[in-house]
Amino acid sequence: MSSIRSPIPDNGPVTQATSQTWELTAGEHVCWRAGSIHEYAAGRDALIAQADQQAGGLLILDGDPPRGVAHELGTSHGPDAALTAVRERVHRARRDGRAPWVLASMEQLTSPDAPVAEVVAIELELAELAADTRTGVVCAYRGALWRPAVLGDIAPVHSRVVGITPDVSGFRLRPTGAHGYTLEGSVGFESLRAFTTALRGALLRSPNLQLHCEQLELIDAAAWRAMVETVAAAPGTSVLLKHTNETVRAAWLMSGYGDAGVAVQVQP
Repeated sequence: MSSIRSPIPDNGPVTQATSQTWELTAGEHVCWRAGSIHEYAAGRDALIAQADQQAGGLLILDGDPPRGVAHELGTSHGPDAALTAVRERVHRARRDGRAPWVLASMEQLTSPDAPVAEVVAIELELAELAADTRTGVVCAYRGALWRPAVLGDIAPVHSRVVGITPDVSGFRLRPTGAHGYTLEGSVGFESLRAFTTALRGALLRSPNLQLHCEQLELIDAAAWRAMVETVAAAPGTSVLLKHTNETVRAAWLMSGYGDAGVAVQVQP
């Protein structure tokens, strides 16, 4: 079974070596591609056993939860109800002094045929759950149901990925509170599709999006254009980049969009 060991490097998520153990840290949001139903079952069972020992149990979003799970959460009322239920149960457990891990079977929350931005929006809600409750969240994608391109596009909204070798996007988007996300790394031509997907997903959750950019190194001209076009295609949305460095601000000015009346603002 693939496992999770070292933290994400500064340049993006990578696939880790295989092992027999899961190791999740507080606030971690992991993408896991299980190559088969059997691999998923084995990984799930290992996660259950280790969560019982290390985290006070496992909350599982799955159509067929196994025995021994701390709480079974179905999705008969849709993903919103399931995500609300798991959030409430994690908060309840935290009040009791426990921090249960969460395993989300993504086929139960969305569809492989859904627009990728909608999948990202759900992932960002799970990322917020991990950050807000300081617990570990594993999002599982089973078998060949999901296209590799989709898994590559959603990788930058995770702390790290397991079971796939995504293209290194160079950036990461993670939640930092109400309506806000931290944008880290560099965004260039090679990561345009993943960046546009992440931006669309974030705008679905926060139409007036704030990006905290203390750890953002650069956005190149192609990425600025992608951002402007993405916001223009979603009327009523806006993006504010805060705490940008001189390089980012200079690139924005050189893009020529700064005086074009677009709903993108860049601040020091």
